[in-house]
Amino acid sequence: MSIYGPYEQILSNILSLTTDRIKELNRQTVQDKQPKLYEHLIARVKTSESMAEKCQRKGYPVSTESALRKCRDAVGIRIICNFINDIDRCLCQLRQADWCEVIKEKDYITNAKPNGYRSYHVIIDEKVPYQDIEGNNPGHFY
Repeated sequence: MSIYGPYEQILSNILSLTTDRIKELNRQTVQDKQPKLYEHLIARVKTSESMAEKCQRKGYPVSTESALRKCRDAVGIRIICNFINDIDRCLCQLRQADWCEVIKEKDYITNAKPNGYRSYHVIIDEKVPYQDIEGNNPGHFY
């Protein structure tokens, strides 16, 4: 059985919805005669096994609630930009979007990891047309 329980299919739907929303931000940017926001968009739903391992590693119960509320990365999207400035433009678009709220940021570009890893991580709380684990509809998913 999946750690995501009855939300497994919903996560796939959210992945598609979020990807489409980001593509629309890019389309609007290009339509406004601005350079595109990103070069590539890669998305995934974390496997149930990987999420269960993460819950154990973090000391959380291996449960649907932990997977969807404590780990906050069941759905992941990687936006690959051409230039550092494009990251700032993407962030600006996400911060202004009415369908999500940026709730956490980690800047590994300004503060690269010791191994040289450079990236910018964002966790968003997204409003979606699906019931969430607390029974809210529209629901909120990370």
